[in-house]
Amino acid sequence: MQAEMLRRMDLAHNYNAWLLGRARAFLGPRVLDAGAGSGTFTDLLARDHEVVALEQDREFAALLRHRYQNYSNVAVVEGDATELYPDLAPFDAIICFNVLEHVPDDAAMLMRLRLALNPGGSVLLLTPAHPRLYGSMDRTVGHVRRYTTRDIDSLLRDAGLIPIDVRYVNPLGAVGWFVSSRVVRRSYVPTRPLRLYDRLVPILRPLDRLRLPFGLSVWARASAPSTSRTASS
Repeated sequence: MQAEMLRRMDLAHNYNAWLLGRARAFLGPRVLDAGAGSGTFTDLLARDHEVVALEQDREFAALLRHRYQNYSNVAVVEGDATELYPDLAPFDAIICFNVLEHVPDDAAMLMRLRLALNPGGSVLLLTPAHPRLYGSMDRTVGHVRRYTTRDIDSLLRDAGLIPIDVRYVNPLGAVGWFVSSRVVRRSYVPTRPLRLYDRLVPILRPLDRLRLPFGLSVWARASAPSTSRTASS
């Protein structure tokens, strides 16, 4: 089920570039893609960065190894955040897009990611927003929860990270998700509306400048304290 959802989302090229575009200014030379899935964001990162693609699912990890077998700047690690030590860390930045909501112990994962950062390094986080939006599509893809901005801010602080920007993004997407998941009760994001939405991304980008009280996702940027110890210490 997750594979089908990822396949559909992988086709939303404008949307995926928009998501990573929020993180671009905060990425250093060495980046961890935590929960790389089928490689949607690893692909975009690999154009300019050294990337470690971390993926717990065995089938996705095998797919990633095949996909990047000829990339000298991409390493694939099968496992969770505990598999990052001691050889692979530290990182200048970590992206964790639509992953935290799948993890039973999300607090522990964030703590492990913080330890894998260089001092002052960045965590760029994207998670589904608003518990009230939880519906059929969340259950299909194995979402344990959805978040508020307050939830994410607290998790980041408890993990020893410094929240810099925590806000709701993609308000139009929230409306579409509510209709599909709570009203129509679809199991997957419908392909035709997704393609239409992807074509509208250039028009929707300016909405990122607005701080609205709702959105499809919570976007967060946090940094490791400049005095933190990295995993290689």
